[in-house]
Amino acid sequence: MKKAFTLAEVLVTLGIIGVISAMTLPTLVKNHQRQVYVTQLQKVVTELSQAAEKATQDNNAISLDETKYNSNNANGAKNFLNDYFKVVKNCGTDLTPCFASSYKTLNGKTFTLLTPINVVSLASGAAISVVGNSLYYSYDYHGYLQLQVDVNGQQGPNILGRDLFYVELYSDGKVAENYNSGDDWHADYCGDDFNYGYGCLTKIMRDGWKMDY
Repeated sequence: MKKAFTLAEVLVTLGIIGVISAMTLPTLVKNHQRQVYVTQLQKVVTELSQAAEKATQDNNAISLDETKYNSNNANGAKNFLNDYFKVVKNCGTDLTPCFASSYKTLNGKTFTLLTPINVVSLASGAAISVVGNSLYYSYDYHGYLQLQVDVNGQQGPNILGRDLFYVELYSDGKVAENYNSGDDWHADYCGDDFNYGYGCLTKIMRDGWKMDY
């Protein structure tokens, strides 16, 4: 005589599977979405570094500081973005409509972006706000562009540390929040409601391109 599961046993098993799925599915979805944000962020970081390298080569220079995009040119940062990125919208000095109209911190508080000097939307869906152009060398200090980046533009969640990040592009093409890669104290600020959003890029990079927060 062949043995088989009874209807009751099947229903109990299905019920257990349903409960486990209900408990684990939200976590799986969150982890997947976080990885999507990280992938988008990594893409922007790579594009910035590659653009800096290309601009340096095209201008027969050693660094961006020696190109026409340096801080002595009032439109340097704007021209750099237009020349080396697929810009689909130039918002000038207005954050919207390139960026969302409002942002929150990880703690749910309102976050105000820095005043931009140039804002663009890219074909990739990301939005870049240039908030400072200091491409020059002074002693051992590496010049940089200060940027705030929304990796998916106006799309949600519009939260600092999820899809909105503070980024610096240095004269030699390095992308980080602090030139010294071993100095990762910025990571401790990720999630704090101050300091322009410093910390989360550093934390993600330090953790091997993972958003473990």
